[in-house]
Amino acid sequence: MTHSAADLTEGDESSVAGQVDSTPLLDRLAVRSLGDDEFFGFPPGGFAQRVFGGHLLAQAVRSGAETVAASRVINSLHAYFLRPGAPGGELRYAVTRVRDGGSFSVRSVAITQNGVQLALAGLTFAEDRPATDAVSAAMPDVPSPEHLPALHERRARGLPADGITRPPRRNWLTASRPLDIRYVDDSARRCFWFRAGPAEGATQNEHRAVLAFASDRSLLPAIDQARGELGATGRRAASLDHALWFHADVRAGEWLLFSQDSPASTAGTGLARGLIHNRDGVVVASVAQQGVFS
Repeated sequence: MTHSAADLTEGDESSVAGQVDSTPLLDRLAVRSLGDDEFFGFPPGGFAQRVFGGHLLAQAVRSGAETVAASRVINSLHAYFLRPGAPGGELRYAVTRVRDGGSFSVRSVAITQNGVQLALAGLTFAEDRPATDAVSAAMPDVPSPEHLPALHERRARGLPADGITRPPRRNWLTASRPLDIRYVDDSARRCFWFRAGPAEGATQNEHRAVLAFASDRSLLPAIDQARGELGATGRRAASLDHALWFHADVRAGEWLLFSQDSPASTAGTGLARGLIHNRDGVVVASVAQQGVFS
């Protein structure tokens, strides 16, 4: 999915005629059935920019979840971004039931808009069982989110580049990508806390769909940071693919720490990785994304 250099920083906001969308994130990510394992949803209303890749991922998760047993939750996601999506147009999610095994279900989801394929995602769902003997990588030692400024406060203070350079909204719940982000300065890895709005009464698949949405937030700047080029302008970038593995249950509305790095890159390509910890220090998800630059 092609981004401009400004899009690469994953900031907000390009709204239509001053419109504000206060719809809760989980409702924005809703899908409805068309029958025969095909579903439809929409981008958020009132915004002029391309469809956010995380939005497609989240609606793919919700679509796939409609075709598996209620006891199974999303375990992993592997997606290929093919083309950018337009604002406002209906999004279609055609689910293929690849396999239902004793412990796992596999689904393929073709994502289209106006007959043009935007992305292709593969999903696995597993029986929802309590985690036992879990081992997690240590969480970075960073300040708590309550001790860090919100994005709009960073702008007012003129703090160093964080890779999220478009002017953010003071009321983040009305943004096109409604996440409260608290960036951490002076960390060996690129780190930020984030939270979405609460989703009371949601299923675990719905909570994980919100995390899938957030997992695409500001990954490619990790490549720039590793190269000492964070805040550079004039380049174009595209996220080619996205991989996500879930390791533990999550709840929308709770603070999570996203730590990112880039183990390898060239002038034209790069790999970004991320771990998402909850406040108890448990790794709840792992993320990887490849980008291409020009």
